[in-house]
Amino acid sequence: MRLLSFLAVLLLVGCAVEEHQDLREWMREEARGMKGKVAPLPEITAFPVVAYETEALVQPFAPGKIVTLDVSADKSAPDRSRPQQPLEAFPIEDLRVMGIIMAGTVPYALIQTPPPNKPKHVRVGEYMGRSFGKITSITSEVVTVLETIKDANGAWVSQERQLIVPKGGR
Repeated sequence: MRLLSFLAVLLLVGCAVEEHQDLREWMREEARGMKGKVAPLPEITAFPVVAYETEALVQPFAPGKIVTLDVSADKSAPDRSRPQQPLEAFPIEDLRVMGIIMAGTVPYALIQTPPPNKPKHVRVGEYMGRSFGKITSITSEVVTVLETIKDANGAWVSQERQLIVPKGGR
């Protein structure tokens, strides 16, 4: 039994050696005439040395570089003493206008807050968003909010955002 399995393995090895002999012979013949040529590497030149002196320059984040206004003198700062309204707890990006409701001539916007909260109705003059956003107008197409934020110099600036009212109740 062992002898039979040994002979089978020997027969297989013998077949494998002769299987690709013609291919190996062709490879040897083709390799005889080949000569490799590699282009010479380019000469490396050194870059000139440049002195970088920062002592004479003003550091970019030094307190003297940034001009700020005195906070107490800034008349455009938001009123922090007024009580916060419920929609000021959410970033304005998380608030969605669901629709507009008219109570006589006064428009109200129905604002959806993140789950699990229920929608809330607001009118012109109320606040929403974390950037002291005051609702300045409500139309059938858009709710306009005037936010008060600090700019790079620390001054309070106003920017207008518009929340689009979805068409067809979407």
